[in-house]
Amino acid sequence: MEGNLITLSNREKYFLRLSVLNADDQYIADFLSLRKEDLGYVRGILKKKFKTKNWAALIQQAFELGILKKQDYVDATVEKIALGYASKIIQDFKNISYGYKVPQDTVLDFHNTVTSTLKQLIITSK
Repeated sequence: MEGNLITLSNREKYFLRLSVLNADDQYIADFLSLRKEDLGYVRGILKKKFKTKNWAALIQQAFELGILKKQDYVDATVEKIALGYASKIIQDFKNISYGYKVPQDTVLDFHNTVTSTLKQLIITSK
């Protein structure tokens, strides 16, 4: 670590990302090929590197430093909408043999739907 620079191993990055996604300890341990008992050690190393014992402060700092990126954590409702539009685009593409372009109205409809859904989520969460 130099100044505000925090360097994480790949294991630490994956641990952090999976934790933010609310993956349970067994899933994280399996993903990282660790024993579940070893996760406390990884968590402790992260707290030491971020110089905090507060997990929420650690997560916030990871976002501020760009270690975690907000676009990697999409709300489930928006994800469902995006997957629906992706499926429609893929189906349209399969039905056309060449020269496929995404129709502008599909893109605008997707944008409007996601935007209005996000606004509803923000209003509801206040």
